[in-house]
Amino acid sequence: MSNMGLVKAGLLAAASTVALSLFAGNVHAQSSNLPAVTVDAPQRQQQARRARPQRNASRARSTRRRVAAPAPRQAVAPEGSGRVAVERGTGPVNGYLAHQSVSSTKTDTPILETPQSISVVTRDQMAAQGVQNVSQALEYVPGVTPESFGANSFFDAVKVRGFDAPRYLDGLRLPSDVTTFAAPRIETYGLERLEVLKGPSSGLYGASDPGGLINMISKRPQDTPHYSVEGTFGAYNNYQGAFDIGGPADKNHEFLYRLVGLVRQSDTEVNFVQDNKIFIAPSLTWRPNADTSFTFLSHYQNIDNKGYQQYVPGQVAFSGNPLGRISRSTYLGEPGADGFKLEQFAVGYAFEHRFDNNLQFRQNFRYTEATQDLHSIRPEGMIGDNLVLRSYDYVRAKTSNVTLDNQFQADFRSGPLTHKVLAGFDYTYMKADSEFRIDNPMPFGTFTPIDAFNPVYGAAIPSWDSLPSFIKRNDTQSQAGFYLQDQVKLDRWTLSLSGRQDVASTAFTSAGMYPSPGYYERHDSAQTGRVGLNYLFDNGVSPYISYSTSFTPNLGSDQFGNTFKPTTGEGGEIGVKYQPLGTNLMLTAAYFDTRQNNVVTADPTNPLFNTQTDAVRVRGFEFEAKGNITREFEIVAGYSHLDPRVTESVVPGNIGAVMKNTAREQASLWGKYTWYNGPLAGLGLGAGVRYVGDTFGDDANTINIPSYTLFDAAISYDFSYMRPDLKGLTAQVNARNLTDRYYVASCFTGLPYCALGQGRTVLGTLKYSWN
Repeated sequence: MSNMGLVKAGLLAAASTVALSLFAGNVHAQSSNLPAVTVDAPQRQQQARRARPQRNASRARSTRRRVAAPAPRQAVAPEGSGRVAVERGTGPVNGYLAHQSVSSTKTDTPILETPQSISVVTRDQMAAQGVQNVSQALEYVPGVTPESFGANSFFDAVKVRGFDAPRYLDGLRLPSDVTTFAAPRIETYGLERLEVLKGPSSGLYGASDPGGLINMISKRPQDTPHYSVEGTFGAYNNYQGAFDIGGPADKNHEFLYRLVGLVRQSDTEVNFVQDNKIFIAPSLTWRPNADTSFTFLSHYQNIDNKGYQQYVPGQVAFSGNPLGRISRSTYLGEPGADGFKLEQFAVGYAFEHRFDNNLQFRQNFRYTEATQDLHSIRPEGMIGDNLVLRSYDYVRAKTSNVTLDNQFQADFRSGPLTHKVLAGFDYTYMKADSEFRIDNPMPFGTFTPIDAFNPVYGAAIPSWDSLPSFIKRNDTQSQAGFYLQDQVKLDRWTLSLSGRQDVASTAFTSAGMYPSPGYYERHDSAQTGRVGLNYLFDNGVSPYISYSTSFTPNLGSDQFGNTFKPTTGEGGEIGVKYQPLGTNLMLTAAYFDTRQNNVVTADPTNPLFNTQTDAVRVRGFEFEAKGNITREFEIVAGYSHLDPRVTESVVPGNIGAVMKNTAREQASLWGKYTWYNGPLAGLGLGAGVRYVGDTFGDDANTINIPSYTLFDAAISYDFSYMRPDLKGLTAQVNARNLTDRYYVASCFTGLPYCALGQGRTVLGTLKYSWN
């Protein structure tokens, strides 16, 4: 029997056992193709409910056998508050280890009791490592490939377990580069945490590739006052200021507010290319009573940069060129003519109301809009060893996105069983207008060439009006889904079941050269789900097993005008989580087998079009350790081994090939030691190492991208240990790629489109916090 078959058989046996228990407890449930999911009740309004008795306490005591205690909730202190609160899945975390998550179950559930791999990057970890964007925040997460498009990209594109990962903000989907050029970028300073949910997740979220998804949690108003300002400066004339202030707006704490902002003016390691940004995120919470909460969430961001360079030809990036390698600082565009602008804003809310001890309702809503204007050079190949063929590109795009998610949660008992049932309905609608103009699109690369080792600028730049539209399309995409989830607890066992029915529609009008002019439309429906089982031992060990499915609607058509049917996937996972009693350390290990069918790939008879014939399979193992070894020493460690293979292909030679731009081996280790006593009290020293194994830059595996190892470091000091009147003042210096290692991060679709990794970057931050 195959590994996937063993997973299915084990889960069917577990489901049968629980079904008998349900029958014995006089609880009847309709069977369906889709499993239904479970959840732990979120702890709403902890501060407001302190005086209330524990729900169902008497019934819990009547259980004949002693039930293992749920995973402990960590006490956390909101930044600058100096006070302690109970950790929530959408709130702050003290240190690197999160104990709660909302991503896997859409409820506030202990990670230790969730039968799925979840990696959480906390605000404290992001601050300690000095991350500047989403890709950097994910560099120490096993199984994640963060630099899919290189360091200088207008996409936050990430692969999880070899598959493109959709991005969510506060549980609601963001527009992606698959549907539009105008994809919003999320500022990490505005995030409380960043969660990577691994494995197929369509059972709760709908359309999604089977590798996993990224859910980013915004900073929200807190019940305690906090004020923080900081300045960052360093490499490439980087000057950045940021602030984070908030707390109660009235003495009764009925209204809470928060205002987060950042301004950056910076050059980059590439000549003539900037990295400027303005970001502001106001939020407000209204709590009219202990059972109701309404939180307004919003942000505005404006990126306006001169210069843009995403790729360099592989012929001058890899070793072997007799003239050497291109310098990371070399600009292959036209200074003063190129630029990139991205303006975005989002407004939404999170509403929660508890009717009684057993029933609550949540509604999340957001409207997002983004506009992009890009004009730049793109390399298209080489002439000899030094001349780079170029094309001049214009991209103008706009997208708007509406997302709504309604959830009813019921917590109840039935005999020996404890249920947490979630019923939800969500809806997403996206509209995008995109136009891509390029000089002489057939063939590419007729713009004035440039010498990669001795560039001479000044070529005549074609105007927007003078160029033909290679891509000009108007897209609409909608998805409506109903999902049902139940988490059934029996003694130390937790059975998680979920099922979802989706209806998805995609349509677009093409008025450019690609795809062929015309109107394309497709309507699809899909049923997906997840079943998982875990057992929590008294010593903190929690083995689990799960099986889940996925689907992804596809935009576009083949060269004959046929639209693509959805890509489907399935995955099985066996793992164990372990949190030693009395510690703030969690270890996670997992083996998984993920498969995807109806994969869209380039048509070998016409590379300007795609066809739908391929299938892929990713098997692998992951390990992660996160938390405190001692009070002073915190670590983040990860390892992943993937076997990502093409199992079916229209190109016979690609069968058995490794999936492109997917590292088969990754390892990382970060640690920081902070002294709290003695002559070094207040000093913190951090160091990290990241290894990424070989990858391939094309489907045929003819472009080998060598492995690389990078080193990071940090030093910090809390001045309150020097003088009590300096409480709240801290300084920190972060260095990334400490040895200035030259490496190629990826090659997007072939040798002309390779992205260089970022060289050594040193930034210093001075911060002052008070309350």
